[in-house]
Amino acid sequence: MIRRITYRAATPETPTAVNWRLRGACTEVDPELMFPSTKQVEIDAAKDVCRRCPVLAQCLKDILAAEGGKDPAARHGIVAGLTPTERRKIWRQSKKDTA
Repeated sequence: MIRRITYRAATPETPTAVNWRLRGACTEVDPELMFPSTKQVEIDAAKDVCRRCPVLAQCLKDILAAEGGKDPAARHGIVAGLTPTERRKIWRQSKKDTA
């Protein structure tokens, strides 16, 4: 007997959707905001966007996997509420925890 399974396409509302990025709070702001200068007020403004983001956990998981052990100089912008240096620190700690 052959079973036919109908799959629904993922939508932005689907919690496990590949296109979770469409639900990011950063999609509602000027992209330049997420790439601040070294001024703390600009960094804090970008981090505030991430703090209210409904997909923060997915974003963090994705960026840590994508950047891996890259040097902070090769990382850019505020992503998942973290600076490039903060992301590298978390990635390194996660590698120590699994070792």
